[in-house]
Amino acid sequence: MTSPNVRRAGRATLLDGTQLVWTVADGRRGRRWRAMTTVHGALTHALLLEVDPDGRLARLELTTAAGLLTLHPEADETELHGNVATPEGMRHLTFAWSPDHALQVEGRPLASAVAARHLGSRIRVGEGAQIPVIVIDAALLPGPAVAHVERHAKDRWLFERDGVIERFTLDADGVPIGFADAVDWPLEA
Repeated sequence: MTSPNVRRAGRATLLDGTQLVWTVADGRRGRRWRAMTTVHGALTHALLLEVDPDGRLARLELTTAAGLLTLHPEADETELHGNVATPEGMRHLTFAWSPDHALQVEGRPLASAVAARHLGSRIRVGEGAQIPVIVIDAALLPGPAVAHVERHAKDRWLFERDGVIERFTLDADGVPIGFADAVDWPLEA
């Protein structure tokens, strides 16, 4: 069910057994996703992903055992800047960026699902495209890559990069669905 102001939360078990808890809220400046993943009760990822009203990346914050990562595009969308704070110190990051780029968090489908929603205006059902991505691993070592993206149905997507395949379906609000024991709730009572 689509509403003009999505405000939801949920949980699911990913294919690798990881537990995902998420929230999504639309606001004046766009959409804000928050998520965390746990394995056997231990936190592995904490994510904040903000997109503007057009679905383009505004800001990403990702925390893993390796440290704290922040990324955001420049206003002209030609570069992606940020940093990683770790116990060893600070690493400053700069990558080429464009409105065609997407982010992927290795092994976690939420960033790809957010990208798919934005790509829906460019990739028609039955088509595919190569898109530039910045991939972030659990060690918070981001790097450029190319992902092959296919749209198999209106809301069914496939992302493939270096032999790693992510398949997911988006509901009418752009929330990935179809995971084991998925449940969602309204964010507000």
